[in-house]
Amino acid sequence: MASGRHRTTRVTAAATVAALATGGLAGCQGHSATARGSSATAPMISPQAAPQAPPTPVPTAGQTSSTTGPATPVPSTPVPSTPGTDGPPQRARGALPPVISKIATKEKIVFLTVDDGWQKDRDFVQLIKDRKIPITVFLMNDAAKGDYGYFQRLQQAGALIEDHTMTHPLLTRLSYAQQKYQICKTADIYAVRYGTRPTLFRAPYGASNTTTRRAARDCGIKAVFFWRETSEHGNLAYQTSGGLHPGDIILVHFKPHMARDFRTLLRRIDKQGYQPAELRDHLPARYLQQGR
Repeated sequence: MASGRHRTTRVTAAATVAALATGGLAGCQGHSATARGSSATAPMISPQAAPQAPPTPVPTAGQTSSTTGPATPVPSTPVPSTPGTDGPPQRARGALPPVISKIATKEKIVFLTVDDGWQKDRDFVQLIKDRKIPITVFLMNDAAKGDYGYFQRLQQAGALIEDHTMTHPLLTRLSYAQQKYQICKTADIYAVRYGTRPTLFRAPYGASNTTTRRAARDCGIKAVFFWRETSEHGNLAYQTSGGLHPGDIILVHFKPHMARDFRTLLRRIDKQGYQPAELRDHLPARYLQQGR
């Protein structure tokens, strides 16, 4: 483990499980078929049947998540780990979207994803534009609605705008209908605002169950995203040992001084010999096809 200015942190599974047992989750403080990216054959995805516990600090009961803005209270009891069973019977409407925490590749590349949207640093937009940094934004509507134009400027700089719910609830506590509203309504709004309907989704706090994946599928979502590393103030926290690995997905949140922190993160990534890559160039085309 590095120390000093280049400090990194490894989050163990045992520590996360212990945190879940005492206080809930943290981490996330999100027609006709039309291709939204390269149609070239892409590497296979490495899905996981159910998301692991988020690798970020867990607030105690009654606290709020660490996002700036009117954050969603963290529940005082653990999140259910069993698949959701509420809602109407599952119909034969196609496979459920996979939960993805990394992309299978041998290249030394990682994928940067940015969640929520409360803080809107103008310098961050300029950084993404000037350096052509590929990012995927999992945007929460409550955070975005005060300035949809900010994220349009990010989109124009190359960012993908994807779904992160309307109000950032803990989805595993909601019914099928409630989860479907959170996902579908957000996708409907972004289709109008940004000209492209989201096909990728990240659940708030990384918490999803079978009901979430059914609702996501029925909203036209093709893949549910988790992560392998998180970044706070440019530092990295790991779920697995050995630093970064090819195809890892890194979770970042919109925070104050976003451009400054992002530059620090990019230096951390570069020091390990990795480069950020464009997610749409490494996903199978079917995950980027709009339509239900």
